[in-house]
Amino acid sequence: MLIYCCADLMFSTKVRATADAEGVASRPARDAAMLQRRLDQVEDGRANGPVTGVIIDLDIEPALDLIAQAKAHEPAIPVVAFGSHVLADRLRAARALGADAALPRSAFTAKLPQIVRGLGGKAEASRRGAEEAEAVLAP
Repeated sequence: MLIYCCADLMFSTKVRATADAEGVASRPARDAAMLQRRLDQVEDGRANGPVTGVIIDLDIEPALDLIAQAKAHEPAIPVVAFGSHVLADRLRAARALGADAALPRSAFTAKLPQIVRGLGGKAEASRRGAEEAEAVLAP
């Protein structure tokens, strides 16, 4: 299951629609408590399967805390962060906290189907998804 934490409805809808189109189970997390329930696979009326990846919008105020929380829960779970290209310090901070990729919003949007496919699979496929996201930044 792919977990996504987005600042606005537009990006939540975009991630969810892409996940649906790719056949990837996905669930939103609006705050730290909800993220923890998803990571712990707490049943809440819908299946919360094993987490294969986390997407975090750096425009969410506690985004950096959410990255640290996801990585503290399970370091092997790939985390992809995205945010405005003008917030280079925040992108670097996300990577320093353990995000496997920290992408400018435009690159994230352009590669969203590949990222979702990679993060939606098994652990090895999820790692490849994070590596694929990382490749977006390579020269």
